[in-house]
Amino acid sequence: MESYSRISSKELSQRKLEEYHKMAKVVQWGRKNPVKFCELFFGIKLIDYQSYCFMKTWPVQYALWAECRGAGKDTLAAAYFMTRLLLIPDYSLYISSNAYAQSVESFNKLRDIALKRIPNFKTATDIFAREVDRTGSNSETGFLQAPTCRFRLFNNSKMEALSSNLETIRGKRGAVWFNETAWKTKEELAVVENFANVDSSFSTSTKKNEYIEPPKMPLQLLYTSSVGDVTYPFFDKYKTFYKKMLAGNSNYFCFDINAYDVLYHSTIDGEPIKSHLSEDKIKKDIEEDPDNADVELFNKFRKGGGSNAVVTMDELIRNSVVRKPLLYNDTGKKKFILCYDPARNFDGSVLSIFEVINDKQVGYKLKLVNVVSMIDQNSKNKTPLPMPAQIDIIRDLMIKYNGERAAEWENIEFYIDAGAGGGGISAVADQLMLDWTDKFGGKHRGIIDPEHKQYETARKKYPNAVPIVHLIDPQGYKKIIYDAISKMVKLNLIEFTNYDNGKNYIMLENKEGGFETVELTSEEQLALTQMNIAKLQLSYMCRYDTPNGGVTYELAKDKKGHDDHAYTMAMGGYALAVLRRSDLLKPVESSNNYSSILSMARRPSIAKNH
Repeated sequence: MESYSRISSKELSQRKLEEYHKMAKVVQWGRKNPVKFCELFFGIKLIDYQSYCFMKTWPVQYALWAECRGAGKDTLAAAYFMTRLLLIPDYSLYISSNAYAQSVESFNKLRDIALKRIPNFKTATDIFAREVDRTGSNSETGFLQAPTCRFRLFNNSKMEALSSNLETIRGKRGAVWFNETAWKTKEELAVVENFANVDSSFSTSTKKNEYIEPPKMPLQLLYTSSVGDVTYPFFDKYKTFYKKMLAGNSNYFCFDINAYDVLYHSTIDGEPIKSHLSEDKIKKDIEEDPDNADVELFNKFRKGGGSNAVVTMDELIRNSVVRKPLLYNDTGKKKFILCYDPARNFDGSVLSIFEVINDKQVGYKLKLVNVVSMIDQNSKNKTPLPMPAQIDIIRDLMIKYNGERAAEWENIEFYIDAGAGGGGISAVADQLMLDWTDKFGGKHRGIIDPEHKQYETARKKYPNAVPIVHLIDPQGYKKIIYDAISKMVKLNLIEFTNYDNGKNYIMLENKEGGFETVELTSEEQLALTQMNIAKLQLSYMCRYDTPNGGVTYELAKDKKGHDDHAYTMAMGGYALAVLRRSDLLKPVESSNNYSSILSMARRPSIAKNH
């Protein structure tokens, strides 16, 4: 006679044991063949160079991917970590980028692949999404967005996007995906790298071990980025990882792929495929900005200005935020400073626009909101537009930034380079004195520098011209304006933008503490790209001492090209210095009167020396 005993909650039935055994076999097979696992279970087909990078990264503890823009490093990293999280239980992974918005963007890439939201992955499955634990979550998918982007799987593995505030993230433990690492400082890396200092196999027990536990996967550090400046730690890590890999150290892997590798050598299962990068686009980027193309497309680290730099890239990044450009006076009450370096034949012609901010804590500061490069796109060598066309653009921008329902031109001040080569006086200032009619038939007053010696008689002939122009002699005041921009940036008084060139969107924080994708118009993309060029040029501008005791300012010795963007940045720094100095000298009763401060900000020292 046979008796049957009910199985307790701690015991497993034979059927359950068989299911777990099959599951264990699948997991073990996946750990040995992670690329095949990713293809079979997630439906993601990788390009061969991605499969190589994936497989070489899998067994090492320290890996670095130096990939050009468009190589798909975020997509590859998402597929890689989906596989790793699903096959390794109790695995903690953190995403660390320069800004929290960038970490959120990387998090969203993995989430969108898991939820089958990316059309390019036609065969993607939802297997990973079904493994996300929704218990106790206010999210239908289990992917939490606010206040912190994170999720947890049923095997107790988890992923979280880290804040850029170092003080709030200390003490965590887990693997780390450093994304956009090229501009991370030593301090930022040091704090987060400590997450992986613990041996994942270490454990203690009050009982004597009855069996031997298998070794656990070590906590991995993965650094992914396009390249940046040699003064940042990413360059040193690139060299170290590459040397150790060549020396045969199996704990390191360094991967480098540029735009031509992707363009000419993309294959799947050994069969050539059409690259997702375009040869025309690559050539266009090289023509428009060869220096930036070297960095973004061909993984050539830039040297910057070195110890002679007027403003370091570190200082510029510290003062950069993710935001849209401002293409007009959206309230009609904001104040702006326009800085113009004109050119017609051999140089660039650039107009930079700064918003004036009256901060209660620090006083006056500037926010770079737009940069306009007046290039004739139809010319072979991309020379500046004819001066009448440039004047038309300037007048249009004056209307936009002065704003509606405002007196002419109460909301703007105009700084112009008065060098003879660019025609700042004859071709620009002379023309702007005249009253004019816009394309809609509206009549507008001209503008004039009331203190320049060449306009001594013109002030009487053109009494209707508004005195908002400041003509600056580049020869006599180059040192002054570059000293000013250096000081203003070091004091965190000028705000720049943070933008990945080529993207048609940015990530902005919403009221709930999460982030949302904001689409950019083509005009906004162009403005942000030009502002990036201005930052880059400014980081290349160097101060050199001459043998006779003088000082010269020019681009770093190994850099070729124009310095017009950097010069307009310096003009903005000088305008801010003048404004802050006038603010200190103003009467107490007019502390909030911007117009009275501007009237005091006339440059008597400059006017006397013209």
